[in-house]
Amino acid sequence: MAVERFDADPARSWTLPGKYYFDPDIYRAELEQIFYRSWQYVCHVSSLRATNCYAVRDIGDQSVFVLRAAGGELRAFHNVCQHRAHRLLEGEGKIGKRIVCPYHAWAYAPGGELVFARGSDGMECFPKQEIRLQPVRVDTLAGFVCVNLDADSAPLAETFPGLEAEILALAPQAANLERAHVHHYDLAANWKNSVENYSECYHCPNRHPSLVGAALDLDRYRIHIRENYHRHVTGDVGERQGYAIDDSVRSDDNFGSWLLFPNLVFEVYPGGNLTVFHHVPAGPERSVQECEWYFPQAQPSAAEQEVIDFVQVVREEDVPICESVQRGLHSHGYRQGKFIVDAGRSYVSEHAVHDFQRRVLAALESA
Repeated sequence: MAVERFDADPARSWTLPGKYYFDPDIYRAELEQIFYRSWQYVCHVSSLRATNCYAVRDIGDQSVFVLRAAGGELRAFHNVCQHRAHRLLEGEGKIGKRIVCPYHAWAYAPGGELVFARGSDGMECFPKQEIRLQPVRVDTLAGFVCVNLDADSAPLAETFPGLEAEILALAPQAANLERAHVHHYDLAANWKNSVENYSECYHCPNRHPSLVGAALDLDRYRIHIRENYHRHVTGDVGERQGYAIDDSVRSDDNFGSWLLFPNLVFEVYPGGNLTVFHHVPAGPERSVQECEWYFPQAQPSAAEQEVIDFVQVVREEDVPICESVQRGLHSHGYRQGKFIVDAGRSYVSEHAVHDFQRRVLAALESA
Protein backbone atom coordinates (compact mmCIF):
# COMPACT_ATOMS: atom_id res chain seq x y z
CA MET A 1 0.00 0.00 0.00
CA ALA A 2 3.05 2.30 -0.10
CA VAL A 3 2.22 5.37 -2.16
CA GLU A 4 4.84 7.12 -4.26
CA ARG A 5 5.32 10.80 -3.31
CA PHE A 6 3.30 10.44 -0.09
CA ASP A 7 5.70 11.79 2.52
CA ALA A 8 5.67 11.77 6.33
CA ASP A 9 6.26 15.53 6.18
CA PRO A 10 2.95 17.14 5.14
CA ALA A 11 4.78 20.09 3.57
CA ARG A 12 6.63 17.70 1.23
CA SER A 13 3.82 15.26 0.65
CA TRP A 14 1.44 14.68 -2.20
CA THR A 15 -2.06 13.30 -1.64
CA LEU A 16 -3.38 9.80 -2.12
CA PRO A 17 -4.04 8.80 -5.76
CA GLY A 18 -7.62 8.77 -7.01
CA LYS A 19 -8.01 4.99 -6.91
CA TYR A 20 -8.04 5.08 -3.11
CA TYR A 21 -11.48 6.63 -3.35
CA PHE A 22 -13.21 4.18 -5.66
CA ASP A 23 -11.28 0.90 -5.85
CA PRO A 24 -13.50 -1.90 -4.43
CA ASP A 25 -10.51 -3.88 -3.11
CA ILE A 26 -9.20 -0.86 -1.19
CA TYR A 27 -12.68 -0.23 0.23
CA ARG A 28 -12.95 -3.84 1.44
CA ALA A 29 -9.49 -3.57 2.99
CA GLU A 30 -10.55 -0.38 4.80
CA LEU A 31 -13.54 -2.15 6.29
CA GLU A 32 -11.35 -4.96 7.59
CA GLN A 33 -8.33 -2.94 8.71
CA ILE A 34 -9.99 0.28 9.87
CA PHE A 35 -13.70 -0.05 10.62
CA TYR A 36 -13.62 -3.54 12.10
CA ARG A 37 -10.71 -2.50 14.35
CA SER A 38 -11.75 0.95 15.55
CA TRP A 39 -14.32 2.46 17.90
CA GLN A 40 -17.54 3.13 16.02
CA TYR A 41 -20.31 5.43 17.21
CA VAL A 42 -23.72 3.97 18.11
CA CYS A 43 -25.76 6.54 20.01
CA HIS A 44 -25.98 8.88 23.01
CA VAL A 45 -26.78 7.37 26.42
CA SER A 46 -30.14 9.18 26.33
CA SER A 47 -31.28 6.53 23.83
CA LEU A 48 -30.44 3.79 26.34
CA ARG A 49 -31.49 5.22 29.71
CA ALA A 50 -34.16 2.60 30.51
CA THR A 51 -33.61 -1.11 31.08
CA ASN A 52 -33.89 -3.19 27.88
CA CYS A 53 -33.58 -0.19 25.56
CA TYR A 54 -31.41 -0.95 22.56
CA ALA A 55 -29.77 0.69 19.54
CA VAL A 56 -28.44 -0.93 16.36
CA ARG A 57 -25.35 0.17 14.44
CA ASP A 58 -24.34 -1.28 11.05
CA ILE A 59 -20.59 -1.16 10.35
CA GLY A 60 -19.88 -2.15 6.77
CA ASP A 61 -21.49 -5.56 6.39
CA GLN A 62 -21.45 -6.17 10.15
CA SER A 63 -24.30 -5.27 12.51
CA VAL A 64 -24.16 -4.71 16.26
CA PHE A 65 -26.72 -3.79 18.89
CA VAL A 66 -26.18 -2.25 22.33
CA LEU A 67 -28.60 -3.05 25.16
CA ARG A 68 -29.10 -1.52 28.62
CA ALA A 69 -29.18 -4.50 31.00
CA ALA A 70 -31.23 -4.74 34.20
CA GLY A 71 -28.20 -3.95 36.34
CA GLY A 72 -27.58 -0.73 34.44
CA GLU A 73 -24.56 -1.89 32.47
CA LEU A 74 -24.35 -1.69 28.68
CA ARG A 75 -23.97 -4.89 26.70
CA ALA A 76 -23.25 -5.22 23.00
CA PHE A 77 -23.69 -8.19 20.67
CA HIS A 78 -23.41 -9.07 17.02
CA ASN A 79 -26.91 -8.52 15.62
CA VAL A 80 -27.46 -11.99 14.23
CA CYS A 81 -29.47 -15.02 15.33
CA GLN A 82 -27.33 -18.13 15.94
CA HIS A 83 -29.91 -20.32 14.17
CA ARG A 84 -30.11 -19.27 10.52
CA ALA A 85 -28.44 -15.82 10.66
CA HIS A 86 -31.52 -13.56 10.60
CA ARG A 87 -30.99 -10.04 11.96
CA LEU A 88 -32.45 -9.77 15.44
CA LEU A 89 -33.15 -6.05 15.91
CA GLU A 90 -33.49 -2.89 13.84
CA GLY A 91 -33.10 0.81 14.63
CA GLU A 92 -33.75 1.80 18.24
CA GLY A 93 -36.36 0.59 20.69
CA LYS A 94 -37.03 -1.56 23.71
CA ILE A 95 -37.24 -5.32 23.98
CA GLY A 96 -39.42 -7.29 26.40
CA LYS A 97 -37.77 -9.79 28.70
CA ARG A 98 -36.12 -11.52 25.75
CA ILE A 99 -34.50 -10.80 22.40
CA VAL A 100 -36.70 -12.71 19.94
CA CYS A 101 -35.65 -13.49 16.38
CA PRO A 102 -38.37 -12.47 13.88
CA TYR A 103 -37.70 -15.54 11.69
CA HIS A 104 -38.19 -18.68 13.83
CA ALA A 105 -38.72 -17.04 17.25
CA TRP A 106 -35.52 -18.25 18.85
CA ALA A 107 -35.21 -16.20 22.04
CA TYR A 108 -32.19 -14.95 23.95
CA ALA A 109 -31.79 -13.50 27.43
CA PRO A 110 -30.39 -9.94 27.69
CA GLY A 111 -27.09 -11.57 28.60
CA GLY A 112 -26.99 -13.36 25.25
CA GLU A 113 -27.91 -16.88 26.42
CA LEU A 114 -30.30 -18.93 24.29
CA VAL A 115 -33.47 -19.52 26.33
CA PHE A 116 -35.90 -20.87 23.73
CA ALA A 117 -35.71 -22.75 20.43
CA ARG A 118 -39.00 -24.30 19.35
CA GLY A 119 -38.70 -28.06 18.87
CA SER A 120 -35.26 -28.38 20.47
CA ASP A 121 -36.53 -30.03 23.69
CA GLY A 122 -37.24 -33.28 21.85
CA MET A 123 -33.77 -33.52 20.35
CA GLU A 124 -31.15 -35.78 21.89
CA CYS A 125 -28.30 -33.69 20.55
CA PHE A 126 -29.04 -30.00 20.93
CA PRO A 127 -26.21 -28.12 22.69
CA LYS A 128 -28.38 -25.32 24.11
CA GLN A 129 -25.76 -24.26 26.65
CA GLU A 130 -23.22 -23.68 23.88
CA ILE A 131 -25.46 -21.42 21.80
CA ARG A 132 -25.37 -17.73 22.67
CA LEU A 133 -25.06 -14.32 21.03
CA GLN A 134 -21.51 -13.22 20.33
CA PRO A 135 -20.40 -10.25 22.48
CA VAL A 136 -18.84 -7.02 21.21
CA ARG A 137 -16.78 -4.47 23.14
CA VAL A 138 -18.75 -1.41 24.24
CA ASP A 139 -17.61 1.78 25.97
CA THR A 140 -18.70 5.38 26.53
CA LEU A 141 -17.05 8.77 26.25
CA ALA A 142 -18.71 11.99 27.48
CA GLY A 143 -22.07 10.23 27.33
CA PHE A 144 -21.69 8.77 23.84
CA VAL A 145 -21.75 5.02 23.22
CA CYS A 146 -19.30 3.30 20.89
CA VAL A 147 -18.53 -0.32 19.96
CA ASN A 148 -15.43 -2.05 18.68
CA LEU A 149 -15.42 -5.34 16.78
CA ASP A 150 -11.80 -5.90 17.85
CA ALA A 151 -11.94 -7.81 21.13
CA ASP A 152 -8.37 -6.72 21.95
CA SER A 153 -8.94 -2.99 21.42
CA ALA A 154 -7.91 -0.48 24.08
CA PRO A 155 -10.68 1.40 25.95
CA LEU A 156 -11.90 4.71 24.53
CA ALA A 157 -10.06 6.73 27.18
CA GLU A 158 -6.75 5.11 26.19
CA THR A 159 -7.43 5.31 22.47
CA PHE A 160 -8.18 9.05 22.65
CA PRO A 161 -6.21 10.30 25.68
CA GLY A 162 -7.36 13.68 26.95
CA LEU A 163 -10.32 13.89 24.58
CA GLU A 164 -13.11 13.50 27.13
CA ALA A 165 -11.66 16.25 29.32
CA GLU A 166 -11.46 18.59 26.33
CA ILE A 167 -15.10 17.96 25.41
CA LEU A 168 -16.38 18.28 28.98
CA ALA A 169 -14.50 21.54 29.46
CA LEU A 170 -16.87 23.09 26.90
CA ALA A 171 -19.88 20.80 27.38
CA PRO A 172 -19.85 19.69 31.05
CA GLN A 173 -23.43 18.36 30.79
CA ALA A 174 -22.80 16.32 27.63
CA ALA A 175 -24.03 13.06 29.16
CA ASN A 176 -27.31 14.69 30.26
CA LEU A 177 -28.26 16.21 26.90
CA GLU A 178 -31.15 15.01 24.76
CA ARG A 179 -31.26 14.39 21.02
CA ALA A 180 -33.39 17.15 19.51
CA HIS A 181 -32.95 16.60 15.79
CA VAL A 182 -31.47 14.11 13.29
CA HIS A 183 -30.73 14.55 9.60
CA HIS A 184 -28.94 12.23 7.17
CA TYR A 185 -27.22 13.39 3.98
CA ASP A 186 -26.60 10.78 1.27
CA LEU A 187 -23.38 11.40 -0.62
CA ALA A 188 -22.28 10.01 -3.97
CA ALA A 189 -18.76 10.10 -2.56
CA ASN A 190 -16.28 7.90 -0.73
CA TRP A 191 -16.25 8.25 3.07
CA LYS A 192 -12.66 9.61 3.04
CA ASN A 193 -13.74 12.37 0.69
CA SER A 194 -16.30 13.44 3.31
CA VAL A 195 -13.86 13.27 6.24
CA GLU A 196 -11.15 15.18 4.37
CA ASN A 197 -13.56 17.95 3.45
CA TYR A 198 -14.26 18.34 7.17
CA SER A 199 -10.57 18.24 8.06
CA GLU A 200 -9.61 21.60 6.55
CA CYS A 201 -10.99 25.12 6.34
CA TYR A 202 -8.99 26.09 3.27
CA HIS A 203 -12.26 25.96 1.31
CA CYS A 204 -14.29 27.91 3.90
CA PRO A 205 -13.96 31.47 2.52
CA ASN A 206 -15.21 30.59 -0.95
CA ARG A 207 -17.62 27.73 -0.12
CA HIS A 208 -19.07 28.72 3.29
CA PRO A 209 -19.66 32.49 3.26
CA SER A 210 -22.30 32.32 6.00
CA LEU A 211 -20.02 30.26 8.25
CA VAL A 212 -17.10 32.64 7.83
CA GLY A 213 -19.19 35.77 8.04
CA ALA A 214 -21.26 34.81 11.07
CA ALA A 215 -19.26 32.26 13.04
CA LEU A 216 -15.60 31.56 12.36
CA ASP A 217 -12.71 33.80 13.31
CA LEU A 218 -10.36 32.55 10.59
CA ASP A 219 -7.42 34.50 11.99
CA ARG A 220 -7.62 32.30 15.08
CA TYR A 221 -8.76 29.07 13.45
CA ARG A 222 -6.38 26.20 14.14
CA ILE A 223 -6.44 22.41 13.82
CA HIS A 224 -4.32 20.59 16.40
CA ILE A 225 -3.12 17.02 15.83
CA ARG A 226 -3.65 14.82 18.89
CA GLU A 227 -3.23 11.08 19.48
CA ASN A 228 -5.83 9.47 17.19
CA TYR A 229 -7.90 12.67 16.89
CA HIS A 230 -7.82 16.28 15.66
CA ARG A 231 -9.09 19.33 17.50
CA HIS A 232 -10.48 22.35 15.62
CA VAL A 233 -10.62 25.59 17.62
CA THR A 234 -11.54 29.21 16.98
CA GLY A 235 -12.12 32.09 19.39
CA ASP A 236 -15.23 34.05 20.36
CA VAL A 237 -17.58 32.21 18.01
CA GLY A 238 -20.45 32.58 20.47
CA GLU A 239 -20.16 36.31 20.84
CA ARG A 240 -20.00 36.76 17.08
CA GLN A 241 -23.22 34.76 16.70
CA GLY A 242 -24.98 36.54 19.57
CA TYR A 243 -25.32 33.52 21.87
CA ALA A 244 -25.53 33.98 25.62
CA ILE A 245 -22.49 32.16 26.98
CA ASP A 246 -22.63 30.72 30.48
CA ASP A 247 -19.63 31.89 32.53
CA SER A 248 -18.86 28.28 33.43
CA VAL A 249 -18.01 27.50 29.81
CA ARG A 250 -16.70 30.89 28.70
CA SER A 251 -13.19 30.73 27.25
CA ASP A 252 -11.16 32.05 24.36
CA ASP A 253 -12.08 28.83 22.59
CA ASN A 254 -15.80 28.53 23.28
CA PHE A 255 -16.27 26.51 20.08
CA GLY A 256 -14.64 23.11 19.82
CA SER A 257 -14.66 20.37 17.20
CA TRP A 258 -12.99 16.98 17.37
CA LEU A 259 -12.50 14.42 14.60
CA LEU A 260 -11.96 10.96 16.06
CA PHE A 261 -10.18 8.65 13.64
CA PRO A 262 -11.56 7.31 11.47
CA ASN A 263 -15.00 8.92 11.00
CA LEU A 264 -16.67 10.56 14.03
CA VAL A 265 -16.98 14.28 14.82
CA PHE A 266 -18.16 16.08 17.95
CA GLU A 267 -18.87 19.81 17.77
CA VAL A 268 -19.57 21.94 20.85
CA TYR A 269 -21.17 25.35 20.50
CA PRO A 270 -21.32 28.15 23.09
CA GLY A 271 -23.38 27.15 26.07
CA GLY A 272 -22.41 23.48 25.81
CA ASN A 273 -24.79 22.41 23.02
CA LEU A 274 -23.37 19.53 21.03
CA THR A 275 -23.58 18.16 17.50
CA VAL A 276 -22.52 14.71 16.28
CA PHE A 277 -21.34 14.47 12.68
CA HIS A 278 -20.78 10.84 11.62
CA HIS A 279 -19.21 9.97 8.24
CA VAL A 280 -20.57 6.48 7.50
CA PRO A 281 -19.16 4.39 4.61
CA ALA A 282 -21.85 2.86 2.39
CA GLY A 283 -19.77 1.56 -0.52
CA PRO A 284 -16.65 2.46 -2.50
CA GLU A 285 -18.36 5.62 -3.79
CA ARG A 286 -21.24 6.11 -1.36
CA SER A 287 -21.40 7.47 2.17
CA VAL A 288 -23.88 8.97 4.59
CA GLN A 289 -23.32 12.03 6.74
CA GLU A 290 -25.39 11.41 9.88
CA CYS A 291 -25.98 14.60 11.89
CA GLU A 292 -27.48 14.71 15.38
CA TRP A 293 -28.13 17.79 17.53
CA TYR A 294 -28.12 17.57 21.35
CA PHE A 295 -29.61 20.15 23.73
CA PRO A 296 -30.79 20.19 27.38
CA GLN A 297 -34.25 19.09 26.21
CA ALA A 298 -35.59 17.12 23.24
CA GLN A 299 -37.70 20.04 22.02
CA PRO A 300 -35.31 22.76 20.79
CA SER A 301 -35.92 26.38 21.71
CA ALA A 302 -36.16 29.02 18.99
CA ALA A 303 -32.49 29.88 19.48
CA GLU A 304 -31.50 26.22 19.38
CA GLN A 305 -33.51 25.71 16.20
CA GLU A 306 -31.45 28.51 14.67
CA VAL A 307 -28.32 26.50 15.50
CA ILE A 308 -29.80 23.44 13.77
CA ASP A 309 -30.78 25.48 10.71
CA PHE A 310 -27.37 27.15 10.56
CA VAL A 311 -25.43 23.87 10.72
CA GLN A 312 -27.69 22.33 8.06
CA VAL A 313 -26.86 25.14 5.66
CA VAL A 314 -23.15 24.39 6.06
CA ARG A 315 -23.69 20.65 5.59
CA GLU A 316 -25.75 21.24 2.43
CA GLU A 317 -22.98 23.42 1.04
CA ASP A 318 -20.50 20.55 1.49
CA VAL A 319 -22.49 17.84 -0.29
CA PRO A 320 -21.94 19.08 -3.89
CA ILE A 321 -18.26 19.72 -3.10
CA CYS A 322 -17.67 16.13 -2.06
CA GLU A 323 -19.63 14.73 -4.99
CA SER A 324 -17.76 16.89 -7.51
CA VAL A 325 -14.42 15.76 -6.07
CA GLN A 326 -15.56 12.14 -6.27
CA ARG A 327 -16.23 12.51 -10.00
CA GLY A 328 -12.93 14.31 -10.50
CA LEU A 329 -10.95 11.55 -8.82
CA HIS A 330 -11.82 9.32 -11.81
CA SER A 331 -10.25 11.75 -14.28
CA HIS A 332 -7.32 10.48 -16.34
CA GLY A 333 -5.95 13.99 -15.94
CA TYR A 334 -5.58 13.67 -12.16
CA ARG A 335 -2.70 11.92 -10.46
CA GLN A 336 -1.98 13.23 -6.97
CA GLY A 337 -2.58 16.65 -5.43
CA LYS A 338 -0.13 18.78 -3.44
CA PHE A 339 -0.97 19.66 0.15
CA ILE A 340 -0.96 23.31 1.20
CA VAL A 341 0.69 23.51 4.62
CA ASP A 342 1.98 26.54 6.52
CA ALA A 343 4.18 26.66 9.60
CA GLY A 344 1.53 28.41 11.69
CA ARG A 345 -1.07 25.74 10.87
CA SER A 346 -3.54 28.49 9.96
CA TYR A 347 -6.95 27.95 8.38
CA VAL A 348 -5.35 27.44 4.93
CA SER A 349 -3.26 24.51 6.16
CA GLU A 350 -4.16 20.95 5.11
CA HIS A 351 -1.91 19.21 7.63
CA ALA A 352 -4.90 17.46 9.25
CA VAL A 353 -5.96 15.99 5.88
CA HIS A 354 -2.41 14.69 5.51
CA ASP A 355 -2.52 13.17 9.01
CA PHE A 356 -5.81 11.46 8.20
CA GLN A 357 -4.42 9.99 4.97
CA ARG A 358 -1.29 8.88 6.83
CA ARG A 359 -3.42 6.98 9.33
CA VAL A 360 -5.43 5.33 6.55
CA LEU A 361 -2.24 4.19 4.82
CA ALA A 362 -0.76 2.90 8.08
CA ALA A 363 -3.88 0.83 8.73
CA LEU A 364 -3.86 -0.62 5.24
CA GLU A 365 -0.15 -1.43 5.46
CA SER A 366 -0.78 -3.42 8.65
CA ALA A 367 -2.81 -5.98 6.71
